[in-house]
Amino acid sequence: MARDGCDLVGMTAMPEAALARERDLGYATLAFVVNWGAGLSDEAITMDAINAQIERCADDIGRLLAMLAEQRAAPVG
Repeated sequence: MARDGCDLVGMTAMPEAALARERDLGYATLAFVVNWGAGLSDEAITMDAINAQIERCADDIGRLLAMLAEQRAAPVG
């Protein structure tokens, strides 16, 4: 995948994205990048490292979702 220019490979948006496209539905996903992949880091992949990354991502995405909810609730005009 890196040879083809990919920086990120995910597994969590399929088949949902394809099915949404078939039905002309808008679709977006927010994903946590928690595992750099075997051989891509000098460090071993551990559950402690993955869980720490999940906590960092959850905080960031929680703030983003709160901001979007506030914007959506704000009166237009």
